Amino acid sequence: MTDRLLRGGLAACSALLLCLAPVPGRLTPLVAPVGAVGTTFPVSEIRRGQVGEGVTRMDDGERVTFKAHVLGVLDGVIGPKRQVILARLEGAGLEHTGVIAGMSGSPVYIDGRLVGAVAYSMGQFAKAPIAGITPIAEMVDATAATASQAPRTVSTLPLDTPLTADALRDAFLASIPGRGGVTLSPVALQGLGIDAVSSPVLRPIATPLSMGGFSGAIGSWLSDTLGTAGFAPVSAGSAVGRAAADPAPLQAGDAVGVSLVSGDLSLGATGTVTSVDGARVLAFGHPFFNLGPAQLPMTRARVVAVIPSLLNSIKLAQLGDVMGVMDQDRATAIAGTLGVTPRTIPMTVAMRANGSASRQFTFEVAEDQLFSPLIVFAAVANVLQSYQREVGASTIRLKGSADIGASTLRLDNVFGGDSAVTMAAASLAAPLSAVLRSDLGTPHIGRIALDVDTDERQRSTRLDRAWIAEPRPHAGDTVTLMVETRNFRSAPQMHRLRLPIPATATGPLQVQIIDGATLAQLEGRRRSLEQARSVDELVQLLNKARRGDRWYVRLTRSAAGSVINGHDLPALPGSVMQILGATPGVVTTTLDHDVLGEWELPADAVATGQRTLTLSPLAP
Repeated sequence: MTDRLLRGGLAACSALLLCLAPVPGRLTPLVAPVGAVGTTFPVSEIRRGQVGEGVTRMDDGERVTFKAHVLGVLDGVIGPKRQVILARLEGAGLEHTGVIAGMSGSPVYIDGRLVGAVAYSMGQFAKAPIAGITPIAEMVDATAATASQAPRTVSTLPLDTPLTADALRDAFLASIPGRGGVTLSPVALQGLGIDAVSSPVLRPIATPLSMGGFSGAIGSWLSDTLGTAGFAPVSAGSAVGRAAADPAPLQAGDAVGVSLVSGDLSLGATGTVTSVDGARVLAFGHPFFNLGPAQLPMTRARVVAVIPSLLNSIKLAQLGDVMGVMDQDRATAIAGTLGVTPRTIPMTVAMRANGSASRQFTFEVAEDQLFSPLIVFAAVANVLQSYQREVGASTIRLKGSADIGASTLRLDNVFGGDSAVTMAAASLAAPLSAVLRSDLGTPHIGRIALDVDTDERQRSTRLDRAWIAEPRPHAGDTVTLMVETRNFRSAPQMHRLRLPIPATATGPLQVQIIDGATLAQLEGRRRSLEQARSVDELVQLLNKARRGDRWYVRLTRSAAGSVINGHDLPALPGSVMQILGATPGVVTTTLDHDVLGEWELPADAVATGQRTLTLSPLAP
């Protein structure tokens, strides 16, 4: 596990069919026209001194009301031509807790007409619960755009280096839209001066992120990563069968969630419903992540308790059953449609720890090009960590597959050492990230199935010696390669491999014996995402990944050539290389050798080490 993880710094929820005669692909919505957007109170009628009434859920899901004393309207404070209604809240214990994280979206009414959603606060340590209310008109306007989902530009991850926890975290944070380095959570505020924390700057209320089942170093890593991104992580479990058991229709003031993973792990943001109009739901009053068009599961939620804090009072809420899809994530609101079945990634992990019986874990992961690699990484690593020691060397063997569009990604590798958990989890997260972040299309990620064996022992074998038995072979002969290896704390083993030399081979040849991990790094430098012209080609490239439980023996000779769209073309004339390099749409990388043959030496553990022998065959 990476140093960062060691420092503590890293039965799927089925959608409930709410109808007696379901229509395929849809859920029958539970709706009520409470707070319908047709009866609104415009900002032009707002005056200082007016008193509104707000609705939200508090301890044990109790529905409570509070007062909102209007202080005025702020123009352009959160963006050009954007307005925020400033109000002092009163009642429901807010005088003691201040504005609570999780209140985001709580509707406020004046004379029975909907004004907007509680969405902003005036910094931490405020002595009065001063809140900013997003006008309902701005929420409706921002989410009225088409719900069609288009690919987003996100930070890409190269294939030429192994994906680490830190690399995944950095790429995720680099893709945060519109954050501008401003973070909101207590974790993100560490290290800032007191003035930066307490200054009266209008900020979106931190969004609680309920985390259930995540623990240890991976839980800390995920909490830190998402906390830096502006969420407020809180410990919580799954509330399936509780939050969804309420037969009442969803209404304004109810708790609502946006799920990132459900099942044996639970992770998702929670807030409050502002309005329900037919099957259309508005909530939060500020962005979830400002993703624009999205397709994330929208769930019921249940507030378990309110945790008071001088720094950041917060609602501890549990996610419930899926009600529909959050299809718009905009600057002033999130919007969703009830009854629509979200598209998720079903994932299973069968794990055998240290020879014990197999344990089965199931998840439903939200399909999103930004979040999915991060969540898959954390889910796999968390399962491994929960049944594997965190400190000390270990060995992990992972097999499995992932359906990607019409192709299948194959996984089969072994990882060892102190970072085995991180590397095993990354071996799935890295190719998913490569596919989801490429510009080759947006394929649907289907079922992911993993089979994992762990061993709390250092199972490794190193390459000690290698030589050619025949001293002076001729071209066309078959030579014997002798390889001596040694397992960890075991006697040496001898391997023999017969290598045919091509009859046309001239000049010096090289026999390279190299472990899979090292060869993967060398080859990655000349095979990148850009060399694939389709998702299928990309998956084929990923399926060629070298394995860590073997050495690769390659017979090569020096020859100038190119790698064209991921395929080796050795010994090319210089004129051909120039033409290919100038051809539009062709991605080339220089190749300095020609592989005449390749063989494998399997190992029963993680293979390490490399040797290169020079062979000068005589003329036949």
